[in-house]
This record gives sequence, C-alpha cells and structure tokens, in this order.
Amino acid sequence: MHVFRLPALLLSVMTAAACASNPSPDTPTGATVIVDNRSSLTMDVYLRRRDQPPTRLGFAPANETTRFAISPALSAGAGLVRFEARPSLGGEPTSSDLLSVAPGDELSWVIPAQ
Repeated sequence: MHVFRLPALLLSVMTAAACASNPSPDTPTGATVIVDNRSSLTMDVYLRRRDQPPTRLGFAPANETTRFAISPALSAGAGLVRFEARPSLGGEPTSSDLLSVAPGDELSWVIPAQ
C-alpha cells in the first residue's frame, strides 16, 4: 500500500513546483525607471516612499542611461515616490519631483549635469 503513495506524492509535489515557477499573466510585475545620468559623476540611485528610509536601486555610471527594476513590493500601493541620486565620490545629491508609480509603469528621470 505504501508503494503507491510515494509516486502519487512525488507527482503532486512536482506539479505544484511547476505551477509555482510559471506565474500567471495576471501576476503583478514591478515598475521600471530609466535614469539618464547627464552628470560627470557616478551616482548611487535610491527610491524614497513617503517617510520610509530610502531603498537603493543601484549604480548609474556618469553620462550613461541605466534601467532599474522596481520590485512589486516597492511599487504596489506606493502612490508617490521620489528618486534620489547621491554621487559616489562626494558632491551634492539631487532628487526628482514626486512621481506616481504603479506596478507595470515605466518611469524616466534625468539627473542634470553637475
């Protein structure tokens, strides 16, 4: 009797694992921000939600455009956010205006020349 339970159990575990790795199209995705760093300084880019501590998105090389993914946890219900760029080797940080963000959005932000 126990011999038949093991294959059935393995089959159900494998089926559940296969479903978990293929999310449905209705699963919310995060947002994206395209940062055009026109500064001659390399920047660390952060996302700020309300009065929460900033979340680092990544590194934006000088005079380059970089794309950052914003996780669903950061974009879902966020409403308004602000991006902040901090020079890696000293200099003045700069911030974006308040921007509305929702899952699936693609935002763009230009860091002005310094």
